[in-house]
Amino acid sequence: MTLDRAIGDAPRWMFLVILVYAPWAYGCTREVTSVVLSQFSAVLMMFWLVGCVWRRRWPRVAWVPAVLLTLLLLQGWWMAWNAHSYHVYRTWTTVARIWDNPPLPAWPGAIDRYFAQRAMLNFTAMTAFFLFACDLMSRPAWRKRVWLTLALTAVSVAIGGTVLHLGGPSWREWIWDSPVAQYRTTFATYRYHGNAASLMSIGWALVLGWTITAASQRAQPLRLAGWVVASLCMVFGLFMNTSRAGWALAVLIALLVGARFLWAWWRTAREHFAWKAGLVQAALLVAVAGTLAAVALSADWGGKLARLNATAEAIQKRYPTEVYHALVREIAVLGHGPDCFQMALPPYMEAFGLANEQHGFWQHAHNDYYEYLANWGWWGLALWVWLIGGGLWLGLRDHLRLPALWGSTQWVLGCCGCAAMIGILVHARWDFPLEKPSILLYFLTLVADGWARALQPKGTPGTNLPASF
Repeated sequence: MTLDRAIGDAPRWMFLVILVYAPWAYGCTREVTSVVLSQFSAVLMMFWLVGCVWRRRWPRVAWVPAVLLTLLLLQGWWMAWNAHSYHVYRTWTTVARIWDNPPLPAWPGAIDRYFAQRAMLNFTAMTAFFLFACDLMSRPAWRKRVWLTLALTAVSVAIGGTVLHLGGPSWREWIWDSPVAQYRTTFATYRYHGNAASLMSIGWALVLGWTITAASQRAQPLRLAGWVVASLCMVFGLFMNTSRAGWALAVLIALLVGARFLWAWWRTAREHFAWKAGLVQAALLVAVAGTLAAVALSADWGGKLARLNATAEAIQKRYPTEVYHALVREIAVLGHGPDCFQMALPPYMEAFGLANEQHGFWQHAHNDYYEYLANWGWWGLALWVWLIGGGLWLGLRDHLRLPALWGSTQWVLGCCGCAAMIGILVHARWDFPLEKPSILLYFLTLVADGWARALQPKGTPGTNLPASF
């Protein structure tokens, strides 16, 4: 029995280690760290499948996401195998496209062989992680450990980014080379502050959930104090980060989580509330959070708020949507191939007079919906919508079906995970969080949690769980 448990738990603990590794290895945005992440997925799958065979148990994976991912894998690898060209040179917006003699020239294929192949290796790794997460998140005890790992890792990123930000360029040189360390747009191990904001927004939602759970367990004041401190660290990190999207995400997620649980509290628990003590504690917490926010904004708060108000106008000026519209109007059913957006866009930029140094070369669209449509086409985008939308819907449905279980991590964190997914989907409208492996890994883990609910017995799932769960 002990050996069986060790074989079964080995890949699960490895998955938790991978969740810590991904954000701190430069977000797996560098090619070498992304390759290591893919290698981790291969080892994880080997351990997982060997463990299933040893214990003679089928993996717990719902058939719908498995079919959707299989279709996406077939489409992506087909496009990579039948790629029509590759690119060898680029200036600001000009690329030299070389015909590559595809096996079936008249059939769809990616417009860049090397980008498509590299992207599909990463996507195959993400598929392995997703399927494993579906199995893992169907087990309440391990679901709780995953939520805890996601939250604490995001807190560590917030603390690390804050320390490096306050330390200045000399401290940032611990991670970045000297020219990059001069920029204030880095945060922790993320070169682009918007990506750091996305990852921290996931952690922010989960930390709020852990704080609500701890507050409901009155016999554990130290746990509550710890999660309040973690929440304040997240607030400070999000405001120290110069990403305006990060501030908006923090507010959006706080509103989503706050509205849900304030409504649940009003319906079920307000009669047990000690109003005098509660109001004093709430006032103190708001004062501390406001002080931290004021410190984060104190250097140039006026300029930051002005930039925040001008976000939509700045994005439209820097990344005109007319170019994206022209691109997607001519998109094929299967798209241009995984990660080929950056090679499909230059001709349209030139047509709109954007072939200049000011606009530069666009690796990403600053709009994941356009980019996924360009890469995967209408068919592939429909599969992605089904995969993500299904996980989000099942997670929300499972949470809303449960009675209010104050102190239950399964009830509280289930809702907060959905709030984190909504935050990322909103952020994807202005940035590219779903293009970065570490953020995509965290996001798909939460999506897998939703699909794992489909494997639970019908009725009222979770009502037989103890309060600590």
